[in-house]
Amino acid sequence: MEIRNKNILKVIFPVVLITGLLIFADSYSRISKGNTDICLSCHEDNTLTMEKDGKKIPLYVDPDRYKKSAHQMAECEDCHENYDPDELPHSKTPSQVNCISCHKEAKSIETNVHSKVKCYDCHTRHEVRPAKEFAKDQTRNCLSCHKNRDIQHYSSSVHAKNNVGCEGCHNGGHTVKKISKQETANVCGKCHGGHEKDFNNSIHMSVLKRGDKNAPTCTDCHGSHKIVRGKISVESEACLKCHLDEEKFPGDSLGSAKFVAHYKTSIHASIDKEGLLEAAGCVDCHGDHMVQNPGNPRASTNHARLMETCGKCHKDVVESFNKSKHGKELVKGNDKAPTCTDCHGEHDIKSTLISNDFSKLNLTEKCLSCHKDGKIPHKNFKGEEELITGYQNSVHYLALKDGNHDAPTCYECHGAHEMESADNPSSKINKINIAKTCGQSNCHVNQLNDFTGSIHESGVSKGNKDAPTCNNCHGNHGIVSKNIDNKQEKAKDLVKLCYDCHSSVELVERNDLPTQVGESFKESFHGLAIRGGSREAANCESCHGNHNIRPSSDSLSTISKKNLPQTCGKCHPGATEVLFTKKIHLNDIEKDSPWVFWITRFYMFMIFGIIGFMIFHNVLDLRRKLKSKKKK
Repeated sequence: MEIRNKNILKVIFPVVLITGLLIFADSYSRISKGNTDICLSCHEDNTLTMEKDGKKIPLYVDPDRYKKSAHQMAECEDCHENYDPDELPHSKTPSQVNCISCHKEAKSIETNVHSKVKCYDCHTRHEVRPAKEFAKDQTRNCLSCHKNRDIQHYSSSVHAKNNVGCEGCHNGGHTVKKISKQETANVCGKCHGGHEKDFNNSIHMSVLKRGDKNAPTCTDCHGSHKIVRGKISVESEACLKCHLDEEKFPGDSLGSAKFVAHYKTSIHASIDKEGLLEAAGCVDCHGDHMVQNPGNPRASTNHARLMETCGKCHKDVVESFNKSKHGKELVKGNDKAPTCTDCHGEHDIKSTLISNDFSKLNLTEKCLSCHKDGKIPHKNFKGEEELITGYQNSVHYLALKDGNHDAPTCYECHGAHEMESADNPSSKINKINIAKTCGQSNCHVNQLNDFTGSIHESGVSKGNKDAPTCNNCHGNHGIVSKNIDNKQEKAKDLVKLCYDCHSSVELVERNDLPTQVGESFKESFHGLAIRGGSREAANCESCHGNHNIRPSSDSLSTISKKNLPQTCGKCHPGATEVLFTKKIHLNDIEKDSPWVFWITRFYMFMIFGIIGFMIFHNVLDLRRKLKSKKKK
């Protein structure tokens, strides 16, 4: 029986306990509902207000929104403590609602940037939404309070377009934080890890770590809320805004504000045809995030890496430069080897087509500023050594100074970027290419036409190193005018020029040329006349021409048998072909012209015979006079 009673108690006790709890909960709900309904019976009046400090404060609570809020199960007195509904006002000493008393997880808000912000400023007073629903519109809620113009720009930023909200940078909920300048890179790096890594190795980060308040970080260039990424916005509004400040960058040296200001008038700063981008902005040369000191070997503006940097835009030009003598010296690590900035400048780069900085005369002076040291000797048209600075005495340079825009300058002969050694077959100053270089448009076109097909040009085109081309006769840099006032001096120089080659035994043998032509000319009437000071006597050029020199077997040659009357007729009018039946340059007179040989011998006999007879006669006469004087 006892056991049975115990079993009955085991069943009845839980039933009674649960029933009691249900009755208590129902009673509590009815009481709570009753208390909230009592409050709302007054506060549902949308005209209900109270006056405080001279201002009317609305006391309206929307019953429908309240009953749908996250606090629908709470009664008014849970938040509004020490309120007596029968008294007006309900509390003589009202206290602030302490949300943290229930929401312990929100305690961190007391120490963060929102410590002075009331919970209801974000969550509202009576229409509190669930946290999940509230988080969906967190950015909009932030902007409803933060009316600052800079922050309001967020709505048009790239972050807004990509749904990156306030919590993405500042955290959300109750852990909102203010981002210090030192923390900015880390915060941005959560999404832009690669850029953060580059920035951490930049000169900007180095300055920032030293505590320089002017050192830029992500927001200084891209903005804090109006995030920009276009070149014009980032560079013109960020880089130049800082680097044109003379207080931050004083003086006139590299890196100064005045130095950087030159960029604004450079060809790089010009806007492209669509009006969207600069031709080349700061980041194109210096990099975007890993901006480094030019002295750093890894810097994009380091002397050794400039070709790589400029090559991003000027690929073809850099390829030509890398093959040049300058480029090869740069690769070898020669710190004196020029690179782009040495000729074009750094920030003050001008258009090569319209800027006076790139006039022919100025470009020449630029080249000479490096090559004036006189370490690269060349031979002039007389075969004498001269230095590159001899160019300043040349007909080319003097013509430039006189304003002749057709006169050539350094780059027209050597190339602007492809300045290759003369040993390179593709070089403009290689022996095979020199005639074409000199005969390029607006230069010596007619002379090139005459030279083409000549005996000299034929030898050069076949790779004959002995065959002369333009610079062998005219020189390299100290080229003199053909219009020399002293005709006698010009004739002697021309004869010497031709004689130096055609009297060389080795050169004559290697090329199977006629022998002793130089010696025979010197002994000829023409040669003797020139040596004697004649200003009109014929020299080598008078008969053979200057550029169109051809062998006598060539019908186009000036010394072809049918053309000799015309050639010689320039000085000897009336000369006919019948007069030219013998060789002009007599190497073996007895064999080539017996009459000349014997007449010459006859004259020599007569000259020496007469002079000898006169001397003998005078000696005998003197002897007779001495004897006669002695007898007296």
